[in-house]
Amino acid sequence: EKRQPNPFRHIMKTRMLLPLLAAIAAASPAVAEPCSTVASRYTIAQALRLAAEERPVNVHFQTSAEGVKIPDGLKSKYPDAMTIILQHQFKKLNVRDDGFQVVLWFKGYPERLTVPFGAIRSLWDRNELKCSDG
Repeated sequence: EKRQPNPFRHIMKTRMLLPLLAAIAAASPAVAEPCSTVASRYTIAQALRLAAEERPVNVHFQTSAEGVKIPDGLKSKYPDAMTIILQHQFKKLNVRDDGFQVVLWFKGYPERLTVPFGAIRSLWDRNELKCSDG
């Protein structure tokens, strides 16, 4: 006996796949604006300010870029690039026109990081890629 297709199952699969496909399309690097544009710098500053509202902001930046200030131990561990997540355990976030400073904990010790916007290579706000340089 041949089994009849279940239309409800097909609808549920479609409902589950569409949001996933939309999220993947929205996160595509081809869709994201380069981080180096003036508009992206405004978007970066806005997303960083919202990190204080308990929403995750992921920042990927070049540690060797001009103006980046990180402790020597982190510099030797991450000589080229580093990704930080601002969500729960950070303090003293100071967003300026040209970059930001923040205190994060590494191995239980607070460390101040200074990151100019020109060093940022990608930034995610929640699940959305806001900018990407590659």
